[in-house]
Amino acid sequence: MSLLAKYNMEQAHQLKAPAAQLRPSPEVVARRLDRTGVLVHLRTNGVFELNETGIRIWELIAEGRSHQEIVSQLVQEFEVDAARASAQLDECVDRLRREGLLSV
Repeated sequence: MSLLAKYNMEQAHQLKAPAAQLRPSPEVVARRLDRTGVLVHLRTNGVFELNETGIRIWELIAEGRSHQEIVSQLVQEFEVDAARASAQLDECVDRLRREGLLSV
């Protein structure tokens, strides 16, 4: 299952940076909805739904956590191994970058 579902969004350019250097774009509003979350890109009116893992990754990025800190937290909270947590983090970060939801 994808961590991020896209709704009504223009294609954005892809940014390249390690997770530790990323932060939520100031043009994005995020809201947790129980176990899921929603991101709204104010400039494009794009609306994104995040699953439980995706919204937690978003929150940890917003806290300024490093890649390794995020992986460790995902392992602890979701009882997955580090390789799977790292792969999910990379997948989510890549998608968030492509959609212009993260700033460097």
